[in-house]
Amino acid sequence: IMSSIPGGTTFVPTEEKLDDLLFRAKRLKEWVDSTLVPDTIAIVKTLIAKQGLENVFGYGGNDGNYIAWGVFDAPDRDPNNRYLPAGTWSFGGSLADVDESLITETTICSFYDDAGTPLNPRQGITSPLYKPEYALEDGIHPAEGTKYTWCKAPRYDGKPAEAGGLSRLLVAYNRGNKEIKSAVDGLLAALGAPGAVAALNSTMGRVGARNLETQYIAHKMVDWILELIDAIKGGDTATFLEPKQYDGEGAGMWEAPRGALYHYEKITGGKIDKYQIIIPTTWNIAPRDEKNQRGPMEEALVGVPVNDLKKPIYALRTVHSFDPCVACAVHISEPATGKSFHTVTSPWGVK
Repeated sequence: IMSSIPGGTTFVPTEEKLDDLLFRAKRLKEWVDSTLVPDTIAIVKTLIAKQGLENVFGYGGNDGNYIAWGVFDAPDRDPNNRYLPAGTWSFGGSLADVDESLITETTICSFYDDAGTPLNPRQGITSPLYKPEYALEDGIHPAEGTKYTWCKAPRYDGKPAEAGGLSRLLVAYNRGNKEIKSAVDGLLAALGAPGAVAALNSTMGRVGARNLETQYIAHKMVDWILELIDAIKGGDTATFLEPKQYDGEGAGMWEAPRGALYHYEKITGGKIDKYQIIIPTTWNIAPRDEKNQRGPMEEALVGVPVNDLKKPIYALRTVHSFDPCVACAVHISEPATGKSFHTVTSPWGVK
């Protein structure tokens, strides 16, 4: 709540600042309820009327495996009971608790100097290595086993997994979160597809899920600010806790807006001895692995229609639906004619 101002800077909560926070949160909630979600439904319904449900939700899907470490603790501090709970879920499987030991990364298709053996982050190696022979002849099509990216390939239980708003929503939905279930079921019913949760595994579903999550959080923010005000009135004013130990190791698993965020750290003699991190975008833009499985975004781009080589709008929408935390380059090639096109954007809107 206190880092809701763009830039994420926290501050000591004064009476004036708390009043400002409550005002902003209420305005945000009103805008989301009156504009963001209704406009989302209206736009999608219009597209469905023109193109049909299958075409609107028919591209941008992947293997349908989802991970969420959970965010916003409930009073019991149980990760599985967070306001957006922890868990893994897939369309071809079932809901399960998160198991850190099932996380691995491989670099068989990445520019790193190791054997490419899948490793848990606690044993992870980060040793960059790039060689001229890694360059692709056409700059686009990697052969099987080719190193073509700086991104490692995280896997959960040996499978690619998507992170982000859609993942959090589906885990919460299958955890039985009543507000999330009501929102998802209501959206699908409004679109004329009641119960069609599988439609969310798509570009449009990914965007719609993020907007529903925004509505859920906007409502919670107002409640949390009121709780913060009551806590301060009750004398809970602590803003810093002194660490109890300076040596050891541990992992932190939380949610950034873009998805599941993992940090592992080992401290020896009061100094960082080892550090590994897997950010949400690493999960989503992951390359192929030792089984030649594509990452979530790669798989989502398979079969995306390209009606105009120089205006690959569906490919762009699919990439943007993951909100990748990298400069975004989309390359389109047409083997039959030899024509190609690419466009590059960055998280800051620079083109």
